[in-house]
Amino acid sequence: MPLQIPHPTNPLHLYRHILRESTYLPALCRTWITSRIQQRFRDCRRKNPPGPYMKQAHSSLQYLRSVNAGDIRRLERLCFMATGRIGKRRRILTSSQLGHRPPTDTAELELSRVETTLGSSPTPDAPTSRNHDWLDKWSFDMIAALAQSQLAQQAGDWPFAMRRTLGTKEIIEGRNSFDKPYKPKLIRNKLKKHWVTVFKQLLPPLPQGEWDHLASLVKGEANVDELIIPRRTVARSAQDSTISSVSETWDWSQHVLKPARVLERGSSRNRKTLTGKEDQDPRGPGRPIGTRVITPRALQRIYGHIWNMSPIMKKNPNNQKWSVSWGEHERRISTPSTKDLIFFQGVTQQGHVLPKKEAPPKG
Repeated sequence: MPLQIPHPTNPLHLYRHILRESTYLPALCRTWITSRIQQRFRDCRRKNPPGPYMKQAHSSLQYLRSVNAGDIRRLERLCFMATGRIGKRRRILTSSQLGHRPPTDTAELELSRVETTLGSSPTPDAPTSRNHDWLDKWSFDMIAALAQSQLAQQAGDWPFAMRRTLGTKEIIEGRNSFDKPYKPKLIRNKLKKHWVTVFKQLLPPLPQGEWDHLASLVKGEANVDELIIPRRTVARSAQDSTISSVSETWDWSQHVLKPARVLERGSSRNRKTLTGKEDQDPRGPGRPIGTRVITPRALQRIYGHIWNMSPIMKKNPNNQKWSVSWGEHERRISTPSTKDLIFFQGVTQQGHVLPKKEAPPKG
């Protein structure tokens, strides 16, 4: 359960509380989450009125306390955000990894200029000027290869699923209801709509170094300290611990004016890690739903799930086509300990029962 610390009302104190909670996150997402907290504080510190932003910051503080209390689903979501599977970093990786590469020499610069000139006209024989738009900065051969690979690789528990990869040939060579080809402006607008749909479902590739580091964490080849979460040192009172605290007075008027389900909502098993409240059940406090002890092995399973949905892309120098590689993490059955081996005596690794040895004759 999270510590019973009251939420501060001062923005600077609230910022300090959120930063402190971020120090107890795993190393994979700690840096990104901390940078986002700092950036959001700088963006909102001059906003007026500050009420909506303070409310959002209080929700973020509750979310981080729930993660540090062992909420596995919320921890996985933070790891998704840090690795670019969802959120702002997903958009950053899409822009940096799938955009046009700058020309490396004069020949490539001249070739790109010619392609831009031909691509801005409906036909090479009748060049017309066209205003450049956001489609001109993307490498669509990379995007098409990644979309086709994701469609074949994706699973049902991924944050985004590629529903279809409609080719642009049907758009460029399409005809209207009068059996006439589309106008260049209509083709451009249809292409924009098509690629917007693809971008919404696309999982961008990771940089090579980050992908290799994630693979080493999954395979257990990285430093073990990166799989250990820092633990919070619980603050203790300087006074004698035998002094009993003054019990809070019971406000009976709230139970008269509001339903019991509204008053007990904060202490339900679904929201215990968010509010930190304990229920008054005489059978004892129930365990919060979705929480567990975050062990290095549990972190490896989360990282393996992320690695499965993280691609890298390389260009074949022979045919100039892009190849996509995805992480391949397979769950292996752990080896039983010496204490548990007694249950497997007399059974082969394939599950067959060994024949019993005949007892030696007596006498």
